[in-house]
Amino acid sequence: MGRTYSVMIVGGDETGAAEAAAGLAGLGFTVHRHQADGGVDAVVAFEPSAEQSIQDCPVLNIGSFDPDRPSLARPAHPIQIAARLRSLIRLHVLERVARLRAEDAHDAGAPPPAKDVSGGDASVLYVGAPGPGYMRLQHALSDASLNTIAAFTTFTAFDYMHEQAFDAVVLSTDPSPDMAHTVCSAMRRNTRLYHTPAILYTRGDAYSQADEAFARGASDILSSGSEPDEISRRITALSGERRRRRRAKSVLEACRGKALLDESSDLFGPEFGERHFQTLLHAAATKSEGFSLIALGADAPVEAGAGETASALDQFAAMLRHCVRAEDLAVRASADQFYLVLPNTPVDQADLVAQRVCAIAECTAYEGCNPSSPFRLSLTANVTAPLSAETAQSNLQQAFSALGGRGFKAFGT
Repeated sequence: MGRTYSVMIVGGDETGAAEAAAGLAGLGFTVHRHQADGGVDAVVAFEPSAEQSIQDCPVLNIGSFDPDRPSLARPAHPIQIAARLRSLIRLHVLERVARLRAEDAHDAGAPPPAKDVSGGDASVLYVGAPGPGYMRLQHALSDASLNTIAAFTTFTAFDYMHEQAFDAVVLSTDPSPDMAHTVCSAMRRNTRLYHTPAILYTRGDAYSQADEAFARGASDILSSGSEPDEISRRITALSGERRRRRRAKSVLEACRGKALLDESSDLFGPEFGERHFQTLLHAAATKSEGFSLIALGADAPVEAGAGETASALDQFAAMLRHCVRAEDLAVRASADQFYLVLPNTPVDQADLVAQRVCAIAECTAYEGCNPSSPFRLSLTANVTAPLSAETAQSNLQQAFSALGGRGFKAFGT
């Protein structure tokens, strides 16, 4: 089910809000009505409220359109609300970490280069048979300055999706809902397409298979008979979130100046690692959010040879960055010591990441000094929830001390 998020429901009639609260609670959310003790991850607002302004977290409006906030048509399906909340929370964390990392890179003397991260014109892929519904969609989106590309078969659609990045995919359910559902599922299983919105485009206002559609990963269900401004507004909202995610990732990628990185890998070096870890510690304390640290130690058998061991560690370091998300901090503290800082991640989920990293490392063979005897690295991992009252350095010392007596050499010592 994933991590448990805390949300606050604001406004709305008692029945509608109670139904939303029950539905979200059943999907793993901790739900508060109107007032929460402590921080919340997101707000679900059934009508504009002054209470929203005091929440430094994502706000999802239900039934009322706010051009500055994500909105869903009312009534919204509980699975749809839950999926949008999770997506918005992840986007909120991604943008915040991108801003903090850019500030730290600037302070470290390696500011990210100024460049256009807009990603060009917004584009939408339509998948389905040609017809009046497609013509209405194309007309509505052209008025919103969204480029529309049509794929009349699923084979063509996936060819297009692998050739370029789309800001949203519109899937016609006419004449085959199964095709639309299958494409939704395939997109959610693909790491590159996972965050691309998938909008089901139906003939009528009511869609009898809404439960299955949202369970398969649909982002919204939209009637082809809707008014053009409604079509463009809802698709533009989702495509805008996708572009925000792409911009934040571009900022994070730009924060990888040579001066901040380990010379032998694409991981951050120890100096910037500690600096940014300290910043993330402070941010996590003010947000009261889950936060995890993974300390990793790597060893090779003596018979592997010193040069071959060093080469294997460099290869492992280069691989490690690709095992985590863009917002995660992956650092090479020394030749055989690494750590990962995972924002907005509780320890139980960080433990799964550690297990995955160890499994990947331990099934990878490296060439030893004897070419006929390849070897594997042995990893030890320690997953902790960092203490905000402690410094980054003291948190790292405690985390690495638990790795079988392996001490941590702080940067500069």
